Amino acid sequence: MTSRPILIFTALAVASLASAGLGTATASATKTCTWAGTPAEPTGTFTLNPGIRYVPSAGPLKFKATGRLGGECAGTLTYTGQFDAGANCAFSEAEGTVRGLRGVARFWGKGSYLFPALLYDSAGNVVGSENAQILTEANRAHTTDCSTPEGFTGGYPGMFSSVIELF
Repeated sequence: MTSRPILIFTALAVASLASAGLGTATASATKTCTWAGTPAEPTGTFTLNPGIRYVPSAGPLKFKATGRLGGECAGTLTYTGQFDAGANCAFSEAEGTVRGLRGVARFWGKGSYLFPALLYDSAGNVVGSENAQILTEANRAHTTDCSTPEGFTGGYPGMFSSVIELF
């Protein structure tokens, strides 16, 4: 009986430390970029294969997100990776490689409609953060896809926008 409160406390402590770490990284940012437009006009696309559902996934889901960079950055940024096993429409954890942003090699993040991620260089050092806005008109139009056997697969224009802070 006493292990359940300990597990809950531990989970809350880990979540608190993780969010504190993201906040600290953001406070020391030296370069801010936009990725895939703005929340008012998102232009990014992403795909999930197989599609994500309300039921947690039995295995990883292939993931790819792409969009144009703006602000203090230029070019096209692409994430290629996976949503880890257990991913569902309410919450998921993702990781993979980054192409198109100098000095950034990998990403790792978790969330839902807001999806914060840490950015790493090739040596494994944290070099920035990325905060994706997933709750867009394009995605709202497909919220019922989570209850279908195919799930939400993405691929629609205007699916996300993001702010990247590098330090």
